[in-house]
Amino acid sequence: MVSQKSLNETGVPILMYHSVEDTAHSPEYKHLYVTKKQFTGQMRDLRRRGYNPITFDQLAGWRSSTAELPDKPILITFDDGYATLERNVHPLLVELNFPYTVFVVTSLAGKASTWVASEGLTPWPIMSWETMTRLSQDGQVSFQPHTCSHPHLAQVPLSNARSEITECRSRMEDCFQSAMDTLCYPFGDFNADVVILTQDLGFKFAVTTQFGRARKSECAFTLPRISVYHTPYISLKYGVAPLNFRWRIETRRDNRPEEATDL
Repeated sequence: MVSQKSLNETGVPILMYHSVEDTAHSPEYKHLYVTKKQFTGQMRDLRRRGYNPITFDQLAGWRSSTAELPDKPILITFDDGYATLERNVHPLLVELNFPYTVFVVTSLAGKASTWVASEGLTPWPIMSWETMTRLSQDGQVSFQPHTCSHPHLAQVPLSNARSEITECRSRMEDCFQSAMDTLCYPFGDFNADVVILTQDLGFKFAVTTQFGRARKSECAFTLPRISVYHTPYISLKYGVAPLNFRWRIETRRDNRPEEATDL
């Protein structure tokens, strides 16, 4: 087992992906995807380097001190539920026996990521309920709430934020017949009122887009993640892509203020 004292200090990395595309897109899309080739290399690198993907339930056990974690734990998450996950993610993670979590925008299931149009980007297809139900039968993936329509929760009335979250959760619980206990804030947008709302609604966790590793002292409703996005294999800005991936997980400093851990 990993040294629990060491893990308490370093925290558990939570990877944040979006789509996994067959080929590269133009630069303005880089934060929305990695290529299938990149993703496959990253997952096999995690396996070679001894990482053990875990679930949010395992994270909860560690945080409550009722269970320990395996050596080099890591969580793998995907925002939005893009349709490419069915062919470019699920088969590989089943092969590797890596559990993962997908955060779903319920009103757009089977449609497209229309919220990106305001940024001048072309919406991409989102998985259908039928596809999600089929993938969930393998027991490898957990689908969790990402609101109904992907709004900025801190920029809408709190009553609207409540509806976005509760209606999304209800629809997902009806579909998957299981508790929905981990929320993903769209755009990583939240404030103190949204955090309190999420806690009051009975969620165990909520994840953000802030960079960092989830420590035991971390507020359960502002968990940081490590964004993984498309980079060239070699570039002046990112260096060699596989080494940059390792650096982000293992070495890049978490410069969040201390109060980020105890909201």
